[in-house]
Amino acid sequence: MMMPIEQAAVFLLLVGQEKGQKIIALMDTGEIKAIIPVLRRLTDVSPHVQEFIWAKFKDLGYEADMNPAELLTLIRFLFSDSKFC
Repeated sequence: MMMPIEQAAVFLLLVGQEKGQKIIALMDTGEIKAIIPVLRRLTDVSPHVQEFIWAKFKDLGYEADMNPAELLTLIRFLFSDSKFC
């Protein structure tokens, strides 16, 4: 099972570099320090994991036209039972 921080990192990759960078720019320092090392460790994300992450974020309310602030809110929802950083 993937930890929330890993799910968030995969999601940032899946939304694309431009949108992912805009989301990271809205994060606080602690969140950035937590997510960047995880992003650096990601190499290849299998189709199965990609499907899992898309489904997870759709369950959280993801829509393709959401802005970066709204997407960051979804990422933070992943951590409702644990700390982000």
